[in-house]
Amino acid sequence: MINICLFGASGKMGKAVISASEDNNDVNINNFIVRETSDNLNKDVGDFHFGISSENNFESYPSKDFDLIIDFATRDHIEKRVEVYKTLKKPLIFCSSGLDESQMMHVKNLSDDFPVFIAENTSILMSLMKEAAIKTKKILAERNYSLSINEGHHKDKLDIPSGTALTLCDALEIGSEAVNSIREGDNESFHEVTFSTDYGDQLHIKHSGKRRVYAVEVLNIAKWFYQKPKNLYYMQTLIEDLHE
Repeated sequence: MINICLFGASGKMGKAVISASEDNNDVNINNFIVRETSDNLNKDVGDFHFGISSENNFESYPSKDFDLIIDFATRDHIEKRVEVYKTLKKPLIFCSSGLDESQMMHVKNLSDDFPVFIAENTSILMSLMKEAAIKTKKILAERNYSLSINEGHHKDKLDIPSGTALTLCDALEIGSEAVNSIREGDNESFHEVTFSTDYGDQLHIKHSGKRRVYAVEVLNIAKWFYQKPKNLYYMQTLIEDLHE
């Protein structure tokens, strides 16, 4: 059993991860972390998310021993969280998005002391979609075409474009101005890369998923990542390891 400390436990993804863990016999979330200034601090986790009382409360610092950290908190106060991670010295699966380059570098530098897995998007299918887009661009290198990205998330998502969309931009070597962002609804997200030729031919490569997808996948990552040696890991690292 892998005991997990969940940062961002009162958020929508926190709720999804907690729910998914109930159906997974290999993991157990035993620390539910929120900001020390959060209105949800000390509230009952089960009652807050599911209307059922539990033995767990939201805390600002872990009170029980655990094996690894999953961070789905927002980018706010990331510098303070990095200092907490330095103190805890536990393997970290970092899923927050919207960080600037300097903030992300602070997170990556933690891998000098303990394992760090960077996963702005935890879906393996999303990673495969990115690889398909990269391969398509290489094949079309000698053709005249345009390239654009459409992405959509729930109305409360803070970063525009999404971290995943910016990762796609980097992988495809295009600027963020090529991204069209939609913020509406409450749950399902999507990313779509469109290749268009000047003679009317189009290819759409699309991934979509609801919160439960990313929650189930991050727990799968946890099982793979648990007890890995000190290093910096990405979704591509996992895929290459699983499919050697």
